[in-house]
Amino acid sequence: MERRELLKIRLQLLKREIRETNLVAVSKNTDSESIRFAFEEGQVDFGENRVESLEEKSIELEDLDLNWHFIGKLQSNKINRLFKIPRLKYIHSVDSLKLLEHLYKRVDQISSQRVGFFLQVNTSEEAEKSGFCIKNYDELAAAANLISQHLDSKFYLLGLMTMGKYRTDNFEEDARLCFKRLNAVRSTLKRDFELPDLKLSMGMSQDYSMAIEEGTDFVRIGTSIFKPEDPRD
Repeated sequence: MERRELLKIRLQLLKREIRETNLVAVSKNTDSESIRFAFEEGQVDFGENRVESLEEKSIELEDLDLNWHFIGKLQSNKINRLFKIPRLKYIHSVDSLKLLEHLYKRVDQISSQRVGFFLQVNTSEEAEKSGFCIKNYDELAAAANLISQHLDSKFYLLGLMTMGKYRTDNFEEDARLCFKRLNAVRSTLKRDFELPDLKLSMGMSQDYSMAIEEGTDFVRIGTSIFKPEDPRD
């Protein structure tokens, strides 16, 4: 069976499973041709984790009316380059108050009509992960206060993002715990601040089914679409 037909089948099966949940097809490990195939099968949202790669693919696929999601670690010196990418829709990885401040200062560089963002929360408390510390509510509160001052900005808060635990002997249990913690953070922020309705971005190829059960709005899936033989997402 040829590559395009396999991709079509994988997308159909996956979308049938996730139903109304928004699918971000993580395309960081695939080529522009595969992205084009997926788009022609009805997939509109694609996620990249490197600014350079996103720039390149956005040029190669400039004829497609798709939505780009940036899902990787963002360095402040690359904000201008990222904001200038056409059809940039969302940034899932705003992982600190300092980065948020830098992003607001560069809003005039945005080439898209509007760009939404997720605050990344480290719900697993693993040192190798970035994100707002789950135990440091003061920093999250400071971010919420800053956001409240920019509600009319082209750069707007869409929700919260997290990842399940990497190192664990109880994968499902710990993944659910991480997702429940993000739900709790959302509830607390909604209680304490007048923020828009907050969406959740959580769940990847290994744990998206659990994330859906815990109420996520977006799942970020690459392996199950583009490279099923590769255990990495």
